[in-house]
Amino acid sequence: MTAPEIIPAHGINTIMPNVSLYIIPPILSLVVGLFLAALSLVKGKLKRENVLLSVICVWWTLLSWAFICHHLIDDEQTLLAIERGVHCLYVFIPAVTLLFFQIIMNRRWNVLVIVCFGISAVLSVFTFTDYYFYGFYRYSWGLIAKNGAAFRAFSLYATVVTVYIFIFVANKIRGEKNPVNRVKYKYLFLAYCLSALMTMTNIPATNGIDVYPLSNFLFIPLAILTYGILRHQLMDIRSVLHITTFWFILSSLIVIPNITVFLLLRPHLLAIHPVFLFLIFIVWFLVNYFYFNRIQPVIDQLFNRRSYNLGKVEAGFIEDISVLKNLDELVNEVELTVKRGLHVERAVLYIKRGFSKHYRDIEENTIFLGDDIEALLLDRHSYLERSFVETSGNYHAARDTILTLFETLHGEYLIPLINNGELLGVLLLSEKTNLKRLNEREITFVHNITAYAAIALANSTMYQNLSDLKDNLERMVMERTAIIEKQKSELEKDILLAQEIQLALLPQNIPDISAVEIAYKYVPIMGVGGDFIDIHYRRGMKELGLFICDVSGHGVGSALVASMVKMSLNSWGKFIQRPAEALREMKTLLKGKMGGNFITACICCLDIESGTLISANAGHPPMLLVRSGGDIDMVRSKGRVFLDFAEPDYEDAKNYLKRGDKIVLYTDGITEARNAAGALLGEEQFVEILKHHAGYPAREMCQAVYDEILNFTGPRRSFEDDFALLVAEYKG
Repeated sequence: MTAPEIIPAHGINTIMPNVSLYIIPPILSLVVGLFLAALSLVKGKLKRENVLLSVICVWWTLLSWAFICHHLIDDEQTLLAIERGVHCLYVFIPAVTLLFFQIIMNRRWNVLVIVCFGISAVLSVFTFTDYYFYGFYRYSWGLIAKNGAAFRAFSLYATVVTVYIFIFVANKIRGEKNPVNRVKYKYLFLAYCLSALMTMTNIPATNGIDVYPLSNFLFIPLAILTYGILRHQLMDIRSVLHITTFWFILSSLIVIPNITVFLLLRPHLLAIHPVFLFLIFIVWFLVNYFYFNRIQPVIDQLFNRRSYNLGKVEAGFIEDISVLKNLDELVNEVELTVKRGLHVERAVLYIKRGFSKHYRDIEENTIFLGDDIEALLLDRHSYLERSFVETSGNYHAARDTILTLFETLHGEYLIPLINNGELLGVLLLSEKTNLKRLNEREITFVHNITAYAAIALANSTMYQNLSDLKDNLERMVMERTAIIEKQKSELEKDILLAQEIQLALLPQNIPDISAVEIAYKYVPIMGVGGDFIDIHYRRGMKELGLFICDVSGHGVGSALVASMVKMSLNSWGKFIQRPAEALREMKTLLKGKMGGNFITACICCLDIESGTLISANAGHPPMLLVRSGGDIDMVRSKGRVFLDFAEPDYEDAKNYLKRGDKIVLYTDGITEARNAAGALLGEEQFVEILKHHAGYPAREMCQAVYDEILNFTGPRRSFEDDFALLVAEYKG
């Protein structure tokens, strides 16, 4: 070993004119330490545990500042001042680390912490004297300060505290029953042991022995430490070492042979013919391709059989769920797959039913998940572990509810099944048979299974809900149909009764008068209607009264109003020779009783001896006089429809009939009849029909007009309004 060159503090002029590669490790440690400190603060939301972790990360990287400055600064006084300033804080590292471990492991401060801070405070005073640093050693990798008595005292003090922390943490790990805390303490223990050992490698160099200080590689224990605090629920140390070793071997099997072949061929590459060189590269490529596609999966199975087996179970599950027929089969398959893959004693899938907070398993056992637990599962989109809930402060009000649920169901894990932001169910798992926690690969496995199951469950639930909805709709349709049929039957009975009543109100016995032949045709479209016909005649009288009206609307309501019209005609005999006055009397009697309907009417009085015809009209289609010679006269007289708010305004019209003339009264259901093209019959065509049948007797004329208009309506052969026609032939 060559003796190092001692550089007095007052004799340094130039240190390393060019920046060395040895500056990279301390820069990397500094960057990683500061990054992890910031990450801990941001992710931990300023909780005490995370703040302490950030302080530890910053404190352990203090030496990196000094090592970086060694490569960048030439001035001897500046370097010495930086070294002393850094160590003025660094001497507190034993006290800060001890405080961190006592708080992180829920142990109250003791006198030892106070004593350590006191010792560190005393030593910090000596850091600015030659008793701590008084010169530098120069090595091929850089500079390091020469230590004095105070530094050696600090080293002894730090070693004692390290041994105490080692014993304290080891005992804590052995006595810890919570698996989450146990894994977390293992990470802390490993990180601290590595950092302590690396820092101790500074001591030989500060005493003149040429050994590179491994404290420059503190980013390694810092990464392990932060990983253990922030993600301690994922992997244990053995898993990390196992995977690292596996990938190191796997990479070596492909990298080392390729490098060896390249080094062997390198001197001969220029001398080889291009064709042969091309063939060599083709063979080289095929060998590597064969390795990645054939050999690596075998090695992967050999070194990571657990992951390989879980992959096979997962693939089998995906294949099986495609042929499942119902929800119960899906639930059974999920439970069996998880139990077989994770080696847990119990796996129970609870499915949400409807829109309640209740979840039921296949045996109809029910659990209740409140809004707080549902919101937590949806927000985290990850599983809940009983041990982690017991030790974490992140669950607030839901913590007691979750622990009670775990206690009641004897479970250790609660995994949500989520699809499109909706919680469809939860999978409850007990502890593994070997009492170990789930590792990262097993967690990935259960997440994949529940993700596939959530999609299948969503489809199955949707199908089940649609099936239930279909059954409910069919049941409701049957119930409603029965009700409608019953109501229809009752309504038909009511309509038949109303029809009988209305027919009873129509003229039952047409007066047998030698001077006049009377006939009518009435067909309501709904069994009953609002059209009404009446005839007034008393034997021995010389006057004959004819009346027709049309109540707006159809059906029973209009028929009831028509029956009131019949009642208002009781005093018709007093006004039979004065039709206009008869309409005014009717309007007065009906006022306030029409229920929002309106009425049109036409009334006339025929002197059967003289043939004088006096008529009045209340907004009704005009009376038609079919003359014996075939001509048709329309009698249009002034008059308003019957409305509650309209004042009566009617006038008499006088006409004279001759032998063979006919009086035709009708409602608008005739003129408003439509054919298949939607065209109206209209007054003109109706008049033509009457002319065509002008020579028919009254009864035959009514039937012939009805049949011809019915044919006009086309294939449907129906009217859109009531049909009412009254014909009276004067025979003199």
